[in-house]
Amino acid sequence: MALYSYKAKDPKGQVIVGSLEAETVNAVISRLQAMGYFPVCIENESEKKHTAAVVAKKFARRVSINDLATFNRQLADLLSSGIPLVRALGVIQNQTANETLVEIIAQIAQDVAGGDSLAGAMAKHPKVFSKLYVAMVRSGEAGGMLDVVLSRLADFAETEAEVRAKIKAALAYPVVMVIAGIGAVTILMTVVMPKILKIYGELNQTLPWPTQALIAVSDALRTYWPFFLGGIVAAVAAFWRLLKSPEGKRAFDRLIVKIPLLGPMIVKREIANFARTFGSLLHNGVSILPALEIVHEVLTNTVVADEVAKIPEHVTQGEGVAGPLKRSNVFPPVVVNMIAIGEETGRLDEVLLKVARSYEMEVERAVKTLTSLIEPLIILGMGIVVGFIVIAMLLPIFSIDPSQQG
Repeated sequence: MALYSYKAKDPKGQVIVGSLEAETVNAVISRLQAMGYFPVCIENESEKKHTAAVVAKKFARRVSINDLATFNRQLADLLSSGIPLVRALGVIQNQTANETLVEIIAQIAQDVAGGDSLAGAMAKHPKVFSKLYVAMVRSGEAGGMLDVVLSRLADFAETEAEVRAKIKAALAYPVVMVIAGIGAVTILMTVVMPKILKIYGELNQTLPWPTQALIAVSDALRTYWPFFLGGIVAAVAAFWRLLKSPEGKRAFDRLIVKIPLLGPMIVKREIANFARTFGSLLHNGVSILPALEIVHEVLTNTVVADEVAKIPEHVTQGEGVAGPLKRSNVFPPVVVNMIAIGEETGRLDEVLLKVARSYEMEVERAVKTLTSLIEPLIILGMGIVVGFIVIAMLLPIFSIDPSQQG
């Protein structure tokens, strides 16, 4: 049975509004006609509520890495205190502010209470709990050290969040400067310039070429701004579509790793990600081939990911991890040698985590170096553009011929 709202007219022509429960729309029409009403409009309220719920879920707040780290830490602390898993999930559900995560935790608690494992319940929410996460939780459940694994996952998430925060903080100032510079130039060209041009229009003399060029640009911006805006939107959309295609993403990744300063920084970031993910999985008892499969999915740059994808075949042939990495042009010799030593000593997981910490520090230094170079370049570029605009606006004043003024 569904709830239908209706609008109908009685025999006197008056509008009647109400609601009825029925199986179908035709059933509602039949009942209204039996009551002597003429149906005007009928809507399925149940479908409207369902659609609203779907839309709300689509635009619900995302679960951030910080939310996930807090969840891991709280669950680890509760489990280490001897609280049963289902009850611990209920406690965290009542303390979580993110409504999306609250809904997910409630579903996980329900699945676990129904006999599912924690890893199995989490695997039903792949957008929140990655394969890396599920694999580590499964290993923790199998080894009877779920609280320890969750604590390590919290450390993993917190480290990742810290690295992301440092990169965003380092890039925030240059981004703000670029936006402010574009805004200032746009105001000068579309608001200030037209007013000054009225004054120059009254002068009976030829304007200098910088001023003429500036006038042409200003007129083009004011007249054809919808086309410029449309072109920018189309270019961004085309670029986004290119990145979504495997061929386009691979071509872009190959190009970006060749850019001086930026390329090496991205490669170091991927190596740190590879080492931390791989090391964490091995440290928690995940076998090497499933771990490599998960690591391959975690990497975002296809140049590095393609090299990692070659490793499993060589591992199955007994060659190990260091061999195929040595033949690649991506992983530095120092990383390959450390991995080889880790394999020889049986401490590959510890070595990988050390490599991850080292390269995360290098990424942080590289970001600081890159931003320290970008900032003066942005200031110089903005100074040149604004200086040209100011000079072009003032030149006609200095070149006024008093003899032509009457």
